[in-house]
Amino acid sequence: MGHHMSEAAARPLRIEFRRIQAISSRGNLRIRLAADGDLFAYQETRDCPQGEHWSAPWPAQPLRSLAGPQLQELATLLAGGGFFELPGRIVTPGRDGFRDEIDAALGARAHSVCVERSAAPPAFARLRDALIALAGPPFSA
Repeated sequence: MGHHMSEAAARPLRIEFRRIQAISSRGNLRIRLAADGDLFAYQETRDCPQGEHWSAPWPAQPLRSLAGPQLQELATLLAGGGFFELPGRIVTPGRDGFRDEIDAALGARAHSVCVERSAAPPAFARLRDALIALAGPPFSA
């Protein structure tokens, strides 16, 4: 399948989002965008042993493949949204709640941000919300 790649292809885009809950692994969510545009998503449905967040590996098959405009939108959110300028950790002390993590790479630039029990800054929230929306139901429920 040769599909038309936009100029974003010159700068491979890779993003992984994880939501990890403090108390139970049930409901943990992860979404991964591969460099070829394949989107994988996995939501944990069971309680894992202490310290483990996932009971299964990533799905073998992508949920869907993103088209050029969708990849361009994510690349623009990433490059122009301030994500690369965010601190690596935004943490509010506490015991429960959850943490959201995004590892993102655009070309040679790569950055990881962990937001724990805190309001996510707009640059993080926009990227997270876009990924969840692209994953669609049930992940965006």
